[in-house]
Amino acid sequence: MTDTETEPGERLDGNGDLREGELSPEERLEQLDEETRLAADFVEGLLDILDLPGDIVEEVHEEQALVKVTEVGSGLLIGRRGATLDALQELVRSAVQRQTERRSHVRIDVEGYRARHIDKLREKAREAIAQVRETGEPVRLEPMDAYERKMMHDLVAKTGGVSSSSEGNEPKRRVVVHPEP
Repeated sequence: MTDTETEPGERLDGNGDLREGELSPEERLEQLDEETRLAADFVEGLLDILDLPGDIVEEVHEEQALVKVTEVGSGLLIGRRGATLDALQELVRSAVQRQTERRSHVRIDVEGYRARHIDKLREKAREAIAQVRETGEPVRLEPMDAYERKMMHDLVAKTGGVSSSSEGNEPKRRVVVHPEP
């Protein structure tokens, strides 16, 4: 995997991790807990304003936090091809960053849409890996956000005989799977 641009001025290191100040694992989890609470409060307020039902579940993992919204009863928060969900993600990112004054690592998922989308992307990456192995030609995946690209790079890195890089500019930045020399 190559150095991958995430947001202006930020880069992923050779392992695909964002370069950040040295924090202990406990400090990192405390930051993620805070970001998750702020994100969940923002989403809850939005649901109230829109008069939508919904349950909110917070999950915190090592490098990522997730706020899941379920029982919304409509696709209103997802939109066509996830466009509204992407906009919601950006609003939450901005609100959390404004309050914490640091980059937000919270992802928003509504009714499992993102989880299903990631599963589809993983399947497409597996198909691309098989195609690259068979033909020896590089395969370009569809454009995706930095988090999704990192997941695809990680999947390719676990597979022998292929490598990956990113090309293009946001929002059309994509992963390319290459045969290893």
